[in-house]
Order: sequence, then structure tokens, then C-alpha cells
Amino acid sequence: MTLRHLAPLGALLLALTLTACDSNSNEPTDLRLDLSATVDGAAFAAGQPFAVNGTTGQLDIAQLYLSGITLLHEDGREISILADEPVTVRAQDENQTEIQHSVSERYVLVDADAGRTVATLGEVPAGRYTGVRFLLGVDGLDNRAAMEDFPAGHPLAAQASSMHWNWNAGYVFLRLDGLLDVDGDGVVDPATGTPGDAASGQWRLHVGGSPNAQTVTLDQDFELMGGEMQDLHVQLDLARLVQGIDYTAPANRFCMTGGCQAVVDQAKANTQAAFTLHGVHGHDM
Repeated sequence: MTLRHLAPLGALLLALTLTACDSNSNEPTDLRLDLSATVDGAAFAAGQPFAVNGTTGQLDIAQLYLSGITLLHEDGREISILADEPVTVRAQDENQTEIQHSVSERYVLVDADAGRTVATLGEVPAGRYTGVRFLLGVDGLDNRAAMEDFPAGHPLAAQASSMHWNWNAGYVFLRLDGLLDVDGDGVVDPATGTPGDAASGQWRLHVGGSPNAQTVTLDQDFELMGGEMQDLHVQLDLARLVQGIDYTAPANRFCMTGGCQAVVDQAKANTQAAFTLHGVHGHDM
């Protein structure tokens, strides 16, 4: 091939490459949520002691619900992440009358005690985004739904019974179960006696009730590439969630939402700062 034939060939290859790139930009991104749990910036491990407001604690169970996940596009659009298919279940309205209710939200049950939760979010438009918003909690009639009506595998279904009280109280939005050092020797104490006793090391924080759901907005620019599978990487600092709660007071160590609103309010105030968006990472589909 002579040199004079190379230029047209190169132009053709460049045009094909640009066409392929343009095509990919119009394809959606297959997005997942990749949430990792930390304590004070270090990787969290269930049952491993860490510093808790001047004392020592450990968590054996750390679970929470995320919903209302919304991507904030740079052009002002808000891309809501909904379930693949809505589910119709029984629910109770404000008058405790049983009704049929359609649940269309995509819920993520985060098992932070496993260290990492990866959840499929589905296909979303490729492009540049300025952040993400979500709710820590289960809102509205979804929180008054019959748990047993959800199909197996749904985050709100019966396998999540440890995250549900009853039709009236609804779901537990945040569940932290563990032990605290109550005698000041730097070692967590056993859960002896009645919960809330001064000598018991039992540590519980269960937050629920629709007014206690918290909206989190994480402002950080990121780009989703079309035709790829990408992970939205979020970190949750569990120690930050309980920062400022006085655990020298025995009554604060066992909080099940009712009768301990000051503890719940402090956890709510900490929620925004406990989450950090670390951008996206991806791999070929």
C-alpha cells in the first residue's frame, strides 16, 4: 500500500472510532450501589471493638434501609431509581383501614455488619452528575405495608423481619446492636440483667417512625459512561452515626425509638455527615 492510501484509511478508522464513542454515549449505564462500612475512616468489622464517644463499643448487627435514591444530573434533571416492577400489597392508611397499595420505590437493605453491600440499581442515563440524594428510612404507606405480602427476595419481605415491628410502627430504618464498655476498663461488657440496667453492656439503637426518616444529599461530581457497568461507591461511618450520644447514661444505651427521642434526634442530626460519596468505579459489561 502506498503512503497516499494511508491518510484516507486513517481518517476512516478515526470516523469509526468517533461513531462508536457517540453510540456508547447514548447507551444507558448499568448502575450498582457499592456501600462500604467504616468506623472513623477504617474498615468496619462486626464484633471488633472501636472508640465510641470516649468509651469502647462493638457492633454485631448494623443494618439500615435506603430508599428514594435519586441521581442529580448536571442539566438539572433528577433521575429517580425505581423498582423494576411495582408490587401491590396490603397496607393500612392513617385510619388503620386496610387498603391495596402499590410499592414502586427501589429499596436497599444495607447489611453494614457484612462490611460491604452491593445492590443493583438498574439502567440509568449516561452523563455527568453533580451528586446523589436518598432517604435513610421507609416513607409513607410503604412503611405501613404488610411485610408478608412482598415476594421473596424483596428488601421489605419477610426475610427482613428483624427490621420490622408491626403494621402500625412499620420498619426499623436503622438497627445497631452490640456491646459497650460500661465499667471503664476499655473492654466491652456482657449484656447481663435487664436492658438499660447500669451494669449491662447491652447496646441497642433502633430508629423507626416516618418522622424520623432522614434525607441525605451527597454533592460530588461524577460521570457515568454509557454501555458500561459502574458502581456508585458510598461509605458509611458507623461511629459518626452515634457521635455525641452520651453513653455514660444507662438509659441512652438501649434506645428503641420510643421514650428516647433525644438519642434518636442526635442520630438523625449525624446522618448527613456519616455518608460520603467516593465517586464511581466500573468495569466492562
